[in-house]
Amino acid sequence: MKGTKLKDVLGNKVFNKEKWDMLFGKLKKLGTAIEMFKGSSMSIDDTEYRWVNDRIEYYYGEERLLTKSEMEHANELWNKYGGR
Repeated sequence: MKGTKLKDVLGNKVFNKEKWDMLFGKLKKLGTAIEMFKGSSMSIDDTEYRWVNDRIEYYYGEERLLTKSEMEHANELWNKYGGR
């Protein structure tokens, strides 16, 4: 299975940190949108919120990029919570 860490994904390609920082900034907005939508009744263990937060932590902590399927899932969540 192909890894998702920077060195595994990029190979000889140049890493565009500005692009990925922007993408993960949008992921942070998605996390906030989920919090706002669910309100104070949201559990800290909410699976959708936790999924978003984990992806952000993986990027900043482990330099792990999103896979195509993760980006598609994030888009689905955005359409559900952020497109209001």
